[in-house]
Amino acid sequence: MSDRELTPEELQRVNEEMHAKAGVEMKQLSKEELEAEIISYLDKKQAVCLGTCGADGVPRISVTDYVNDGLTIYIYTEGGKKLDNLRENKQVALGLGNSGRTWRSVRGVNIQGMADVFTDDDPEYEVGMKLFKPVFEAIEKELGVKIDFPKGMRRIIRVTPTKMVYYHNAKGI
Repeated sequence: MSDRELTPEELQRVNEEMHAKAGVEMKQLSKEELEAEIISYLDKKQAVCLGTCGADGVPRISVTDYVNDGLTIYIYTEGGKKLDNLRENKQVALGLGNSGRTWRSVRGVNIQGMADVFTDDDPEYEVGMKLFKPVFEAIEKELGVKIDFPKGMRRIIRVTPTKMVYYHNAKGI
């Protein structure tokens, strides 16, 4: 077993060979085209895996719902260890992906970013809650009851991306 990783050049060559064998032309998108592609993917509103890590160095993954405003991600939360971690370390990682178990269906985005947590007395909290309004309305309709949370219970996490890696095999991206 080899204990070395592929170099970026070797990885690129293997990727190009796989796409060529599949008859898919690889594309180099402009920054604007890539951002539009990522936003289109984020707009599908899948579950997101939020990775946090506190001062103790122990990573934590939280699978949660999100809404996005362009490339900015908003996550609603009622608490938990992720908030403790974010008080100690604002760096986060997000992962969204899907696969139909075929090479062509693999699509996803990995995001590194900085997270800010807002409470109901912050103006940015209202921005996030406005984006989440259709989500809460759908839940209330499904349950047939009005959801009423005590003041101070809810938080909005805003993730501002610093690095993104996007892949969409069927499109050669």
